Amino acid sequence: NALTFGPQMVKAMRDTSDKIIMDIHLCVERPERYVEALADAGANSIIFQFEAMDSADGVATLAKRIRDKGMRSGISINLETPISDIVDLLEIGLFDIVDILAVNSGFGGQAFQESALKKIEELNDWIISHESNVHIMVDGGINNHTSSKVRDAGAHILVAGTFLFRHKESLAAGAQELLL
Repeated sequence: NALTFGPQMVKAMRDTSDKIIMDIHLCVERPERYVEALADAGANSIIFQFEAMDSADGVATLAKRIRDKGMRSGISINLETPISDIVDLLEIGLFDIVDILAVNSGFGGQAFQESALKKIEELNDWIISHESNVHIMVDGGINNHTSSKVRDAGAHILVAGTFLFRHKESLAAGAQELLL
């Protein structure tokens, strides 16, 4: 249950700027433990792991709690989890973001798994057919070769760590490449 960026780091970043958008992905057991502290620290949204929850009721309760604290609520799903597992939860309207992991969770620098594209397309089709405002986030293996694929499949938000921070020129140059 080690946090890479805990509430103290979120607060320190928020204290430097109110313009930073901080979407916090909690890939931990019992994510409900961090809602108040992250809200107080200035997080804009909390995205939690679907697979870390015990029940659909627990998922809905946590999403409502996040929203009640004035933040956007998101749910993240692993590569193995089908979109059909979360559709009923999306229909209750408590989620702003669905984060589709395109790698196995745990560490950076992994290759993008093409199977994620089908999930992005399936979720995008659901969003369109239900006139939903849910945003699709894709996390893992995002680089200058995969960014256009996931955008074409329907992704709205791309999470790119390794590609940006290890870019041969600069973080800004890497960000520009992702937009091409």
